[in-house]
Amino acid sequence: MDDASATAPEPVRDGISTTGPERNWPNNSWWVAAHGSEVTDKPILRWILEMPVALYRSEAGVVSALHNRCPHRWAPLHLGHVEGADLVCPYHGFQFAPSGQCVRVPSQATTPPAIRVRAFPAVERYGFVWIWTGEVEKADPNLIPADLAYLSDPAWHTVWGYKSVNGNYMQLKENVLDLTHFAFLHKNSLQVSGWDRAPEVEMGDGRVGYVQVHDMEPLAPVYAVPAGKPIGKLANRTTLGTQLSPGAHHAEVAIHDPAPEDGGLAHFSLRMVHLTTPVSIARSHYYWAMARDHGEPFDVEATRGMADIVFGEDIAMVEATQQMARCAIDHDQAVEFSVSADQAAIQGRRLVQAMVNAERAG
Repeated sequence: MDDASATAPEPVRDGISTTGPERNWPNNSWWVAAHGSEVTDKPILRWILEMPVALYRSEAGVVSALHNRCPHRWAPLHLGHVEGADLVCPYHGFQFAPSGQCVRVPSQATTPPAIRVRAFPAVERYGFVWIWTGEVEKADPNLIPADLAYLSDPAWHTVWGYKSVNGNYMQLKENVLDLTHFAFLHKNSLQVSGWDRAPEVEMGDGRVGYVQVHDMEPLAPVYAVPAGKPIGKLANRTTLGTQLSPGAHHAEVAIHDPAPEDGGLAHFSLRMVHLTTPVSIARSHYYWAMARDHGEPFDVEATRGMADIVFGEDIAMVEATQQMARCAIDHDQAVEFSVSADQAAIQGRRLVQAMVNAERAG
């Protein structure tokens, strides 16, 4: 994957506490905090689940994540610098190890062992930095979805991007579990046909997914051009998607051309990854990645430009619906109706809410 930088949303608590009744995210989960290329020996700040997190890379290249507030006089640690594997506070030079333990107070000979900051387990995997925001003893790296391993597979071309969203992360998750909006919201940008019926929904192992088969339908440019196919050529298309975890979603379009050109592809796939991390109840980080097993490497600038258009349509709608929900004086009397096409999104919502409820129950 290429290097790029994300612009994170400003921290806004929106009057909601992470322990409040509106919280709809589990703490015991792995969340993407950054793309690996964004984390260097110059610390950065990321707001994750209403908590300020300082991310930095040690001189040996290992990523660490510490609560961004120095316990001495509350200076932001991300404004400091790295020494070896430690992060040094910019205000009075207190030095913190990756464990969060203060190991040096420059103004005195001894360092009180009580001085420490919270350390978040951090793992760099599949090109992204994941942090665990719950109970440390439950931070099993094997819970990071192995389904995304293709992002590190050289046989796949990949590209990634980032969007800041003024909307709840579950709105984004439900959006990618819903296929029927493609026929309307993305009618002009994607020009993909066959989205006028509900997909089959599959559940198991704490996941929800969908599958939909499109028999001999015209290939849209997004599928045809990279594969060297004529736009509009009839081919079979299978669309699959899975909510892998509260913060990760995988989707794939597997295409079969029963009549390939001489030397042309008969089978090829395009995959999408949606990584959504709460900033607060009303703001989210949205990382995405795209992968394909065919054609030339992605034109990064052009692909991100197209993603800005398509995902921009999603984000504009998510933000508009949130504004409608939070600003209308009569919204507490509004009734939300769901239809058959919403089954995957509703089940995804229920799975995540069950995790939240289990944490609250202790």
